Amino acid sequence: MLVLTLLSIACCCGCPAWFGKPMWEQYPANASLPSQVSDLRLQSDVRSERTANELRTELEAQHVLADEVFAGVYSSSQGKTVTVFGSTGFRFTPESDAEEELTRLTPKYKLGTQQVVETDVRGEHQRCAVGRADTTDVVVCTWADHGSIASGVFTRLSLTDSAALLDSFRERIVARG
Repeated sequence: MLVLTLLSIACCCGCPAWFGKPMWEQYPANASLPSQVSDLRLQSDVRSERTANELRTELEAQHVLADEVFAGVYSSSQGKTVTVFGSTGFRFTPESDAEEELTRLTPKYKLGTQQVVETDVRGEHQRCAVGRADTTDVVVCTWADHGSIASGVFTRLSLTDSAALLDSFRERIVARG
């Protein structure tokens, strides 16, 4: 009888806690673009602001239930450019959301095969693909968790370096709770 009681408690309490923990740890979330990430500085020139505004408008149309949207263009003195854009809000299926977001961006950036990037956080998923924007080679990476989704378009960086840098952006942009 004791074993049955313990098994019932584990199933009734343990399973929901196991699956629910990433949700309550990752949502709610707020976003704020930092002025600098690594050697990249947030740009405020007319062209960068126009790009960011266009991306925010596009995101508002794509993610109608988003709590907030964000977008910014970063660049370094070495010529690297990162355009990051995303939204906060509850996501029940972040893994498929990351795949769908990169699929949505595929025609725009002529992306090749998506590559799953392993994360060490339950409920957090990341994918990247190599492509082209006009005449420039780019890497596009997307993250999704239960509280946010965002993408970055990277120039002059490898896929591995882009994925690591996107993780740095996520840590600096998204605040939990």
